[in-house]
This record gives sequence, C-alpha cells and structure tokens, in this order.
Amino acid sequence: MNPETDTPWRRLDVRIIWVAAAWCVGAMAAALAVLWWREAPWWLSAPVPLVLAGVAYEALLWAKTRYRLTAEHIEVRTGVLLRRHRAVPRARVRSVELSANPLHRVFSLAVVKVETGHRTSSDQQAALTLNALPRTEAQALRAALVHRDGADREQVIALGQRRWLRLAPLSFATPALGLGALGAIYQGLDLLGYDPDTVVIPRLIDWLGARPDLPALASLTALGLLLVGIAATLALATETWWNFRLVRESDGGLRATRGLFVTRSATLQEDRLHGVEIAEPLLLRTAGAAYTYAVITGSGSAEEEMRAFNAAALLPPAPITHAHRVAAAVLREPDNPARTVRLLPHPRLALTRRVRWALLAAAALGALLAALGAWLWPPLLTLAWITALAAGAGGLLLARDAYRNLGHGLTGRYLVTRHGTLKRRTIALRRGGVIGWTFTQWAWHRRSTLCRLSATTPGGRGVYHVKDVFMGEGVRFAEQALPGLLTPFLTGSPATRPSAPALPPAAG
Repeated sequence: MNPETDTPWRRLDVRIIWVAAAWCVGAMAAALAVLWWREAPWWLSAPVPLVLAGVAYEALLWAKTRYRLTAEHIEVRTGVLLRRHRAVPRARVRSVELSANPLHRVFSLAVVKVETGHRTSSDQQAALTLNALPRTEAQALRAALVHRDGADREQVIALGQRRWLRLAPLSFATPALGLGALGAIYQGLDLLGYDPDTVVIPRLIDWLGARPDLPALASLTALGLLLVGIAATLALATETWWNFRLVRESDGGLRATRGLFVTRSATLQEDRLHGVEIAEPLLLRTAGAAYTYAVITGSGSAEEEMRAFNAAALLPPAPITHAHRVAAAVLREPDNPARTVRLLPHPRLALTRRVRWALLAAAALGALLAALGAWLWPPLLTLAWITALAAGAGGLLLARDAYRNLGHGLTGRYLVTRHGTLKRRTIALRRGGVIGWTFTQWAWHRRSTLCRLSATTPGGRGVYHVKDVFMGEGVRFAEQALPGLLTPFLTGSPATRPSAPALPPAAG
C-alpha cells in the first residue's frame, strides 16, 4: 500500500458557506440603504439580489475543494471553472499562519496559510490557503506541518504591553491617514448624492474666502486632521498588535499570535532563522523605540514589511531595550550581537555623497517651483527659494544623520551592518547564513573607490548591504566574515588590495 495515494481527501468546513452568506447579506443591505437614501428608481435595486450568487459560488467552491496531508506533501484540489491540483512538499514549508476575522471567530473557523518561500512574482508568494477549517483542526494541521508537539511546554519570549500602543502615532502614516480622512469624506458625500465637485466644494471655498480668520481656521483644520490621523493609527495598532504573544515551542519553533478583531498566528521554523533586524523609523527613534524582525527563510521581504501583518515580526513597536532583549532570546545569545559589536565607521566620502544628493534634491525642488511660478503663478517664485533653503537645511541634517548611522562589524558568529536615516536598520546576520557576496560600483563610486557590499542570504530580503566602504576594506570584511569564499576571485590587483586599516578580530 502506498500511503501517498491511500491517504483520504478531506473537505473544508461547511460553515464557510454561512460566512459567505453573512458577507453577502451585509453588502446587499448596505447597497439597498444607499439606494433608498438617494431615492433611486426601484429597477436599480433589481440587480442587488444577484449578490446572493456569491453564496452559490462559495457553496460550489466548497463542494469542489479537497485537501489532504500525507507523509511527504500537503495537497489541495480546488476550482470551479478552472480546476487546480497543488502539492507542496512538507520539507518546503517555511511558515504556517492562522487567521480569523470576526465572522470566522463567530463560527469557530480559521484560515490556514502555508508559506513556502517560493515567489510567483516579485511581490506575491506562492502560498497555499485553506479557507476555512475548524479552529482545532487548523491548529492540529499547523502543528503537523511544522513538526510541533508538546505545546504545553512552550517558553514565553515576549508579551505585548498596552502602553506600547502610545508609540503608534510616531509614524509617517499618521499625517497620511489624517489626509485620507478628507478623501473618505469626499467619497461619502459623493456616494450619498451631495455632488461635492459642483456643490459642496464651491460653497466651502466661498465661505472660506469671506472668513477674516482664515489662517487660524487653517491651523485648526490641520490640527484636527492630525488628531484624526493619531486616532486612526492608534486604532490600527490596537487591531494589529492586540494581545501580542511570542513563544518558543518545545522543539524550537517560534510562534507569534496577535489581533483584536482579526486574530492571526504565525509559526516560524527556528532552524531556518539567519539573524535578526532592528528597524528604527525616524519618529519612532526619537522615542527610543524600534520594530524587531526575524531574518528567516520565506518571510520578511520588503513587500511584507509594508503590510499590516508581517509573519517575520518578533515584537510590536517597543522600547529599544525590549527589542534587544527579544532579539537576544530569539538568537539564543546572552545579548543581541547588534548591540555588543563595535561598529567600524565609514569613510568621510560617504558623508560627501549624502550631502551632495541632499543639496541637489533641494535645488531641484526649488527649480521646479520657480518654473511653475514663472509659468502659472508669480507668488511661487518667492516660495521657491524659501522651499529650497528649508529643504537644503533639512537635507543636510538628514545627510549627517545617515552618515552617522553607517557602520559594520563582526562579532562571534555574526556580521552586523547598519544604515538608513528615515528608517535606521541594524541587522545581525549569522555568517553561516551568507551564501555569497556582491560588490557594486556606480559611475560616481569609481573615482573614490567606494563600493556597496551586499551579503546574499536565503532569508528575509535576500540581500543585506554594507554601504559606501572602500573596495579594499569591503573585500577584507567579506573575507574575514567567510574565510576562503572570495579566495578564487582575488588576484592581488590594486583594486582589491586593502588600503584601509585591518579589521579588528571578531569577538568570541
């Protein structure tokens, strides 16, 4: 008997049809309410019941979907018009995520998402999703896929604290969400039939033009939008990070759970962990706080970091001391290597490059405003030089901060690199996780012999940079980090001969 072919196929939970029905009824009720409010003709309401076709489709999809877990694969057959049969080797599974929105939670269901690390495009992983299973069955499937047992012997690494939520507004998303409120109001007025383009906005402009206290009113409006942005970021952070819990399971798996209305759980295999990243956005850094991410195969790409749920997140925005403590615990080290290493400074030419780019950007912005002023509105000519001076001053401060944040070093089993100003990143990468090096020189690099050294790894973003070092120093750093890897490529030419002081020996 072949266990691969004798394993029975299983259905998803039939209650997913009730979940789809609840969504369709809600959508239909909202559409009917809008049509009633706008006093639309009765025949416009006729297509609304067609939303119920979604329930029929979900029922048909449920009837056509099967899955099974064998000794070697997890397999899924699904599709209505286009049938698909996918088989993912269990050895390729990198992480398993469980999520449940409010309706799933009402019916005790969970969505299982199996990540393999393989990508079908630059921003989409070839994930296998089962929507939905009973909660207990989903947890058992996760345990089987990542070889977990003995969950009662888990070790708690970190628990989220409610006071950390106050850090959420320290984000560039805060003003963006505040401005987004204006767009939401516009869309709402248009949906309700108030015609904002020809009625509301012209009346508002006329009313503002007659106000003698327009500057004060504009300041209050900006403050109000900022408060709206703060409230929105607090709400988003509460939904995303509520009840955060990071544990190490009995055989080493890292499991993070979080969420208020939509609960999520991600399990990462520790044997695929290659390091830890401490990310400090500029505003968050002023409060001494940071994000903590795992550098692990199959998770942590740049695209995933922008999403509300990132499977590689090890800690919500938290004080930097907690971030270092969690990083050390995840790496099983007495302290975070990113904090104990002595980082080497980068050459002053790196500062010169950043200053040059800051001044060029300020000049370009001023020139653009000046051109618009000469063409459309003369007052922009005055605004142009004021903006150029302000942008130049701010750019110089950011350039200096970016230069001070540059650094690299070796300690024990880790190489460490740090860079960035709007988001300063400090990455502690296990040397054994580096599979190659890339040296990059642009045209403006070559005269100064600066280069960008990139460590290639199967985890996280795949590439981590040591920016703007002399070519000789970069070669020496790469050779000391992984002795012998570059030996076949070294010829002793002047371009690769060291020209800077030797690196200190790695600690440990």
